Amino acid sequence: MQKSALSFILVGILVVLNVLLVGLPGWRIDLTRDRAFTLAEATTETLKNLDKPVTVTAYFTENLPAPFSDNARYTKDLLSEMRAASGGQLSFEFLDPQSQETEEDREKKKDVKRDIFGRTMREKTSVETELESLGIQPVEVRVFEEDEAKTMRAYMGLAVRFGEDKEALPYMQDVSMLEYDLTSIIRRLVRTKAPTIGVVQGHGEPDLQSQLDKVINLLKQNYDMKPVKLAEGKVPDDVDVLMVIGPTQAFSDAEQRLIDAWVMQGKSAAFFLDRYSVDLQSFQPAPVEHNLDALVSAYGIELGQQLVADAECATLSVQERRSFMVVQMPVKAPFIPTVRQLEGDSPLAKGLADVTLPFVTPIYPKTDVQGAAIEVLAKSSAKSWLEEGTAENLSPRRDWGSAEVSFTGPYALIATARGALPSFADPAQKAAKEARVIVAGSSSIFEDAVLTPQNAGLILNMIDWLSLDAKLLDMRARSLTEAPIDPDLSPGAKTLVKAGNVAAAVVLDGIFAAVLMLRRRGRRNALAVATPT
Repeated sequence: MQKSALSFILVGILVVLNVLLVGLPGWRIDLTRDRAFTLAEATTETLKNLDKPVTVTAYFTENLPAPFSDNARYTKDLLSEMRAASGGQLSFEFLDPQSQETEEDREKKKDVKRDIFGRTMREKTSVETELESLGIQPVEVRVFEEDEAKTMRAYMGLAVRFGEDKEALPYMQDVSMLEYDLTSIIRRLVRTKAPTIGVVQGHGEPDLQSQLDKVINLLKQNYDMKPVKLAEGKVPDDVDVLMVIGPTQAFSDAEQRLIDAWVMQGKSAAFFLDRYSVDLQSFQPAPVEHNLDALVSAYGIELGQQLVADAECATLSVQERRSFMVVQMPVKAPFIPTVRQLEGDSPLAKGLADVTLPFVTPIYPKTDVQGAAIEVLAKSSAKSWLEEGTAENLSPRRDWGSAEVSFTGPYALIATARGALPSFADPAQKAAKEARVIVAGSSSIFEDAVLTPQNAGLILNMIDWLSLDAKLLDMRARSLTEAPIDPDLSPGAKTLVKAGNVAAAVVLDGIFAAVLMLRRRGRRNALAVATPT
């Protein structure tokens, strides 16, 4: 009992200190596990290196309802921290767009007409036109006034300006990634050149413009992407990361030597290789011969021959005819394994879960490659096994109830290699400086149908790791991290933790309210003493 009382007293003291010191700059202690309220190293480094002013304008409608009002408060706090870290090179202001309207704008808002469909329309105000040019549009939010639910048009956007250049965050519904987004924008505005991702073409790979357009949109904010044709005799000098995605035709020995020479310069390369090319609609497989087995094996990662099936897998919707009706039936798809948690504690894996890797081949990392650090990034579950990639095996209508399966997993599915990697062309030669390589047993992760937010996050993490932007990678991983209850706790202990969290919130709110009341009473008493009778 005494320990509990002491704990509450200590918590109360911390709350009082927080209230008293909240207005004093620099008096902050971040007690969160991942230091979620401390500027990331990537942010502080970016801000300290600013040699010209950066201006941030936050366009927030006043008196927003919760949780949008909390987003505005968090945004203001974050920008205050960033301004302090920049040494005065970053400034910001908060504007309510409605307060910037002129008399002419207010007259325009009154002149409302209806079109032939009965929809209201009017001429845009100068403020609306300016914000639209920045890409910032109003959104409809629900508010409650006089016990009635209504909608209001509200602005919740940011514009970042650096000289004549500018970029915007049009709508901030979720601020969990705001620091990452702001830091990325500032980096893009101040840099002279974005890293270039070269995507190899000419061997049946997905076309960069028509088939990888979603990936391009995913990466274009931080990277430039360009096709690379090895038949031209070299990898362009301006390429920073080389990617080989889903080739279906064989690479020549000369082309492999070009890639190897690239890696031997201490460059980065990623190989997303299939053993079978499988149509996601018909599930019809076609064997693939890319001829890259020996190349990736030289870097310490061997490719398997079969496909991994896993009881931990995605669920598909399959059409079934029932009498005169066609119904959608959910079925398990073991050849689309779901990786519940990535391996290791690297920022490359941190915060990511439920990644899907369709029609993936196992990979086998070597342990005897001198100078190379090889790590497994993704594994199948223990309830996985290997099968040949035949149409009969892959059929989504396969009867798994009568299938005889022996679990032989887990199997490695994605691995990384870095260091003084040995050369494919000359095993006695080593990379001139640290080279980085990723090998995955599937390229389907890039297909639109499976480009989930989790898969997109994995792709972004891998590109950041390959481009050596480890600080930015660590920053995004911190934003993705959750703090779940320890799964090893007993059910009773989990219930106690949940109840304790709820009770602690109520107690802290009470202490906070009591402190505010005492402060107000103290101010009233001080005013009463100071006022002459």
